[in-house]
Amino acid sequence: MTLRLPPVPGYCRNHPLLPGRRFSCALLAAALTFLLVVSGCSTTASRERADAEAYGILEEKSPDVPGAEPEFSLNAVDSPLALESLPRTEEPDTGLGEAITEPAGSSVLSLENAIMLAVQRNRGYQNAKESLYLEALALTLDRHQYTPIFSGSAATALQRSAKDQTVPSLFPETMAGVGAIVGELEQLTGSQSELLRAYAGLLESAGEAAGLDEPATQLVEERRVTGNTSLNVSRLMRGGGRIAASLTTNFLRFLTGDPREASASALELTFAQPLLRGAGRDIAAERLTQAERDVLYALREFTHYRKTFTVNVCAAYYSVLRQRDIVRNNWTSLRNFMMNVERERAFAQEGLRTQAELGRMEQFRLNNENEYVNAARRYQEELDEFKILLGLSTDTPIVLDNREMERLRTRGLNHPSVALEDATQVALVSRLDLYNEKDRVDDARRRVRVAANALKPGLDIVADALVGSTEENNPADLDFNRMDWNIGLDLDPALDKKQERNAYRAALIDLERTLRNSTLAEDNIKLEVRGAWRNLEQAQNNYRVALESVKLSERRVEEQQLLSELGLATAQDQVDAQEDLIQSQNSLTSALIAHTLARLNFWRDMGILYIGKDGLWKELPLDTAKEE
Repeated sequence: MTLRLPPVPGYCRNHPLLPGRRFSCALLAAALTFLLVVSGCSTTASRERADAEAYGILEEKSPDVPGAEPEFSLNAVDSPLALESLPRTEEPDTGLGEAITEPAGSSVLSLENAIMLAVQRNRGYQNAKESLYLEALALTLDRHQYTPIFSGSAATALQRSAKDQTVPSLFPETMAGVGAIVGELEQLTGSQSELLRAYAGLLESAGEAAGLDEPATQLVEERRVTGNTSLNVSRLMRGGGRIAASLTTNFLRFLTGDPREASASALELTFAQPLLRGAGRDIAAERLTQAERDVLYALREFTHYRKTFTVNVCAAYYSVLRQRDIVRNNWTSLRNFMMNVERERAFAQEGLRTQAELGRMEQFRLNNENEYVNAARRYQEELDEFKILLGLSTDTPIVLDNREMERLRTRGLNHPSVALEDATQVALVSRLDLYNEKDRVDDARRRVRVAANALKPGLDIVADALVGSTEENNPADLDFNRMDWNIGLDLDPALDKKQERNAYRAALIDLERTLRNSTLAEDNIKLEVRGAWRNLEQAQNNYRVALESVKLSERRVEEQQLLSELGLATAQDQVDAQEDLIQSQNSLTSALIAHTLARLNFWRDMGILYIGKDGLWKELPLDTAKEE
């Protein structure tokens, strides 16, 4: 049913107003504006409070996690790395050949800047940060359950009611009054007024015939304002008990009819404490305990993720540089071999070379050109994939800094001198994921105790008290002398315990599984460290072999060039020498990069690769053996 009021000039139309109350449109608009402003401020303040509380939890637990990110925040860093601030290429790199077009003015990205950019923009990295934040945010609610929790409500309503009310007829009283008047006239005049009596009798008869002497029924309308307020507070105790208090006030005011008022208040206190099932700090606060530990686990996992993320960015960066170096080597080889082909063609024209030898040189040139084109395509694909890893668009014009490869070649191998047994022992006391697996064994043991407690019968001590106001319309005065209270025990024998029995047996099985997972995690870590150590040793040997191979290939190519100038070289020897040089140069680059990544993986698997806030790694000053 819709109440429609007539329009009032200067006031809002179709607005349900209280009787005698009208609110102007300007006042209503001001009120709505105020509510919108307050709502906006409320959402901003809520976000800031949530961030402050979640960040405080992570800061509180960070000292327990070596290498945790300092000053964790979901917000953008104060000074984000801008591509506009990076060095720019002045001219295209002609050393990459005709298949690679790098426009001038492209941003030159060093390894350090690439890692910083990935930390700031990578989508997966941001998702990992948000997952950690949400874990801490969930803990704020679990902690909140053990603090005083206030709640309140207020309600008011304008009520209208209508009912039928029987009203006695005034006709008998009126006719009695007429009779009295006739009697008084007779006394005053001293004569009987028969005519007046006759008229009065006739009028009375007519009224009775018309039903004027019957009681009348009329509709009586009543309006009243009702309201109530309630303020509640409760607190859950670590031992399983709960204390609650509630203060309620009700009021009533009649607006029509008898203007009565009525109000009253009541204060209620309740307390409950389990004595068997659900009793004890370890049992009652299990959810909070697990939530606290889950945040610690998430912080450890994120810290380990940051190590893996940095290594992956380094691997992708060096992979692009490696492919770029392959393109450069193939292009250089192709140009040199094209010169050799021209020289061999001149010798063939003089009769110093056969057409078969010249054809072999031409075929190798075509193969070399095909390899160059394929290498250029792979380089462009890897560069685009690396841009996505950094959180950039594939259209972003960037090139990687060639000086990073020069630095690697200048430094040579930085090989750690760590025994395998020592590395394994360090990993067993440093790996954060192993700590998580061991701590989950403690969690499983606690869950067994909680499940065993659930098999007990329920026995709770309960108490409550109720205090009302002293008298009507005096809600602020509570009469504690007339307080009602009771205290007693609630017993739940839990005759059907099949669900609890199954949960207890499942908890025992979960404990056995967790123990197996813990030992498996320890064995896997040993396996990873052994594999990383062997990979590092293998990378060192591969680098030595590749370095010697490059030196030999360079001498062979020089020798074949001298023989070719003298007309003594064969096409097959020149092809083989040039092909071996390309492969050995590419192998040397790959071996140098593989050793660098193997070293980073070795530190990570040992658990001692520490990552700063900017994502850059910090290696411990262990003994290393440098090779030129």
